[in-house]
Amino acid sequence: MTPDYPGQQTAPTRVSILARLVPALSYAIPMLGAAMGALMVFNLLRAMRYAEAAGVSAVAGGLAEANLPIIIALYFGIVVGFVGLVGGIARTVISVRTASPAAWFFLLIGVLSFIPTALFWEAQSILTNTTASRGNVSFAASSINLCLTLTLNSTAVLGLLFLVATIVPLPAAFRTKRSYGPLIVLVLMETALIGMTVLFQLHNSWLYEVRQTERF
Repeated sequence: MTPDYPGQQTAPTRVSILARLVPALSYAIPMLGAAMGALMVFNLLRAMRYAEAAGVSAVAGGLAEANLPIIIALYFGIVVGFVGLVGGIARTVISVRTASPAAWFFLLIGVLSFIPTALFWEAQSILTNTTASRGNVSFAASSINLCLTLTLNSTAVLGLLFLVATIVPLPAAFRTKRSYGPLIVLVLMETALIGMTVLFQLHNSWLYEVRQTERF
C-alpha cells in the first residue's frame, strides 16, 4: 500500500452528480417539449380524420400550436444549459473534490437528446409536404403516426437513461482531469440548442404566415 504524504494530491474517485445533472436536464427539457408537441399533432390528426376536409389554414395553425411547447422548452433548456456551462467553467478554475464528467459523456447524451426532436420534425415535414401537394393525408398517416409514436417512446426511454446516467456512480472511463474538453462540448451543445430554437422559431413564423395566406 502506498502511503499518503502531506500535500499529496489524489485524483477524484467520484464523478460529480451536479455536473452531470444540469447539462442532462438542459438536454431533457426539449425532449419533453417534443413529446408534448407530438401529443398535440396526434389530436390534430384525429380532428382531421373526423372532419370531412381539413384546409391548409387548419393544418398550419395546428402545427404552429404544436410547436409552441418545444419552442418554450428549447428556451428553457438554453437557460439551464448556460447554468451548466458556468458551472463547468467554475470547476476548471476551482479545486473540487469530485471529478468532472468526460467530454464524450456530454456529447453522447446531447446527441441522443436530439432524436425525439428530429422525429417530431420529420412527422411535421411529412404532414406539411402531403398537405402542400394536395395529397391524401390518410395515405401518409401511418408514417406520421410512426414518427410521433417514436417521439414519445424515445423521450421516455432516453429520459430514464439520462436519470440513471446522472445519479449512478460512473466508472473511471467517465472521469476526466481538469481540462477544457468538457467545456468545449458544452459550448457546442449550447450552440446546437440555440440553432434548433432559431430553426423552430422560423418554421413557426412560416406556419403562421401559411395560416393567414392559406397557401404553402
